[in-house]
Parts: sequence; C-alpha cells; structure tokens
Amino acid sequence: MTGNELVSLNRRIKELENKVEQLRVGRRVLMRLLEKSEAEKWEIINRLREEKEQLMLRNRRFARAIWQKNQELALLSHKKQQHVVS
Repeated sequence: MTGNELVSLNRRIKELENKVEQLRVGRRVLMRLLEKSEAEKWEIINRLREEKEQLMLRNRRFARAIWQKNQELALLSHKKQQHVVS
C-alpha cells in the first residue's frame, strides 16, 4: 500500500467513526424524546382516568337526585289523586 492509500483509508476510518458517534448521539436524543413522550402519555392517561372517575361520581349523584325527585313527584301525584277522589 502506498502512503496515499493509507492516508485515504485513515481519513475514511475517521469519517466512519464520526458517523458512528453521530448515530450514538442521535440514538440518545431519540431515546430521551421517546421517554419524555411516554411519560407525557401516561400523565395524560392518568389525568383522564381521574377526570372520568369524577364525572362518574357526579353522574351517580345527579342520577340519585333525579330518582329522588321522581319519587317525590310520584308521591305528590298519588296524594293529589287521593285528594281529588275524596
């Protein structure tokens, strides 16, 4: 091998080593972004679960209140009919 070929091969080796290092850095950046994205996803999921539980609780309370009002209306309607018949 000539000196020119050795210099060319050494230059090519350095270029490839630099590309490998850039790929490593890029991989680390992508992994951090992926971890951050995953954490944000779980944060949103947990927040939505809490919101769902709150909505379900409010819905149950509202349904109970409506049920009670319907019972009161039925009772008043029954009393009114008894009063009219008497």
